[in-house]
Amino acid sequence: MALPDSVFKTIVVGVDGRQGGRDALRLAEQLADAGGGELVAVRVFSYQHRPALAGSPAVEEERESTRVALERELADMGTTVRTHVVGDTSPARALHRMAERERADVLVVGSAHRGAIGRVVVGDVALGSLHRSPCPVAIAARGMGDRDAAPLTRIGVGFDGTQESRQALALAAALANSARVQLELRCAATTPIPLFAEAAWADGAIVDYHLEAEELISRTLAELDVDAVGKAVVGDPVETLVELTRRVDLLVVGSRGWGPIRRILLGSTAARLIREAACPVLVVPRGAATGEPGEQEPATVKIALRTAP
Repeated sequence: MALPDSVFKTIVVGVDGRQGGRDALRLAEQLADAGGGELVAVRVFSYQHRPALAGSPAVEEERESTRVALERELADMGTTVRTHVVGDTSPARALHRMAERERADVLVVGSAHRGAIGRVVVGDVALGSLHRSPCPVAIAARGMGDRDAAPLTRIGVGFDGTQESRQALALAAALANSARVQLELRCAATTPIPLFAEAAWADGAIVDYHLEAEELISRTLAELDVDAVGKAVVGDPVETLVELTRRVDLLVVGSRGWGPIRRILLGSTAARLIREAACPVLVVPRGAATGEPGEQEPATVKIALRTAP
């Protein structure tokens, strides 16, 4: 099955007048270059909705000054995109609403304004944007806005065979195919926690888990219709993927949390990974049911397969 040339139709990006917003805009440009899509820049000004204040001179003045500031910032960065100015007391909520209104394929936000250059540091807005987002969320690394947008050269994806990771793989493969870059899969072979502390593992159990993970990666690579490599390692999943973020320009992962179908509910593994990542991270919502309690619909994940000769 062939992958579409254009992965995204609409990319909503939060631009807040600070470093994080500029970083987000650069990442959004990278994603648009790799996967297509129209950029829509959103800035939120503080406004507690009250019917009596709607349309008042003070509110309209704040809205207009926010719009002017946004357009000035975009001009300074040499970017011309469609814009929205939204009033809300919660920037994350406003971004979710705009993502739903625009039917966005991805929402892009920046890191916190403090942290090491080149790393992802999750701030309140970024974390709030991740939880219950209606679409994938990409978090930019700090400092990206200080340089021109460079094309993606390598995309990484965390894959362990679960439905969440298959959905992440589907998007990562589509991006790699569209951008004509290599995809790198990484699978962490972890052993289950024993029921009793004194329980002993059978000889060779860890080796068996590693072999199973290697076979999974091998089968998956054979099925993909993109330029891809992959490796299975024994170790902590977060540490394994953090190491991968030092080799790639973008890491795609599943959310791994339970929650509403087709929304992100960030799991602890993804949350820790984002805090420690050395490159931008794109978190994919579950998209459809994964068989967890409370879910009714079967999961449907489309991955490009090699055409049989």
